[in-house]
Amino acid sequence: MIYNYKSFDLEVKDVDTKEGIVTGYFSAFGNVDSDGDIMMPGAFKRSIQDWGPEGKNRVKHLMNHDPSQPLGKMLELKEDDYGLYYRSKIGSHQLGKDFVKMVESGLITEHSIGFKTLREQKSGEANQIHEVMLFEGSSLTAWGANEATPILGMKNYNNLEKIQDQIKAFEKFIRNSDVTDETIDLCILKVKQLAQAIEQMSSTKAVDEAPLQPKEEEVSVVELINIINKF
Repeated sequence: MIYNYKSFDLEVKDVDTKEGIVTGYFSAFGNVDSDGDIMMPGAFKRSIQDWGPEGKNRVKHLMNHDPSQPLGKMLELKEDDYGLYYRSKIGSHQLGKDFVKMVESGLITEHSIGFKTLREQKSGEANQIHEVMLFEGSSLTAWGANEATPILGMKNYNNLEKIQDQIKAFEKFIRNSDVTDETIDLCILKVKQLAQAIEQMSSTKAVDEAPLQPKEEEVSVVELINIINKF
């Protein structure tokens, strides 16, 4: 593949709603993803220098890797000890406004990068990616492909409460927000994916395991399905 994606369970770090400034991480170092790759410190150095805000400013901040959905202008892009940090000025267009509202509501829970691998080192444990050509960083409304993301990481019922909380947050946002129909459709898709994750967890649970007794305030799987069927 010429163009690759790597997604991480990295929430937005901060948002200044008045100025429309959003900060966060597009990528994290030292994490082995589902493809057996590890993004190494220094992997983005040349791209930042040549194509970052202080270079030709060609690295884009997109929604869901879609070039037709630019979110804003990158003000800062750098590597730190944790990963690839960004600071963006979100546009005043409707998509930008919807994005800020979703960030405020805690609904943007993943980021991803679009890149081409330039230098890597294969080993038995993992493939270390040492240099990439970075094209864009995306904020995601759908599941990513990294092992750290909820869809691949939720392998037991210890995460059930987190999924339920996310579904409740999306349901509240859908009912009360004045965002566009396109954004609502994305939110409904996410709710359905969350419910699907719970169904997968239920179907893979061993027969001889004791059934989980949900708390009174928890939402059952059937109730979750009923929620998404309302939309």
